[in-house]
Amino acid sequence: MSRRPARPASAALAAALSPAPAGVLGSALAALLAALLVAAALALVISQYRSRQLFAELELAQQDAKALAAEGARLRADLGRAAQPATVEAVARRLGMRAINPDRVVMLPARAASAGGAAPVTAGSGRAGQP
Repeated sequence: MSRRPARPASAALAAALSPAPAGVLGSALAALLAALLVAAALALVISQYRSRQLFAELELAQQDAKALAAEGARLRADLGRAAQPATVEAVARRLGMRAINPDRVVMLPARAASAGGAAPVTAGSGRAGQP
């Protein structure tokens, strides 16, 4: 039985780690890997740039949302003040309106459902119950 002489472990490791003979295939593979590395680096730079752009847009949108929320609160407060009876009365007086007078109120009869083509009654036609 013939036995092969055993190589030391360091020699086997050195043979495994030694570069393959440089040929056309090896240089093409190295060029492809270099091109992939450059493409990956460019993609990283572009994605970081876009991420910063989106973050800046998000900050602006959040500032706009805060401003709109503050304006909404202010408008709700204004609406609450404007709905007060005293405010409504003051505005009505400025517009030349006056309080209702029960003597001048005209009640119009309800239209009968069966009389679909009845003539409308106008407010200037007189008091209720009078022609």
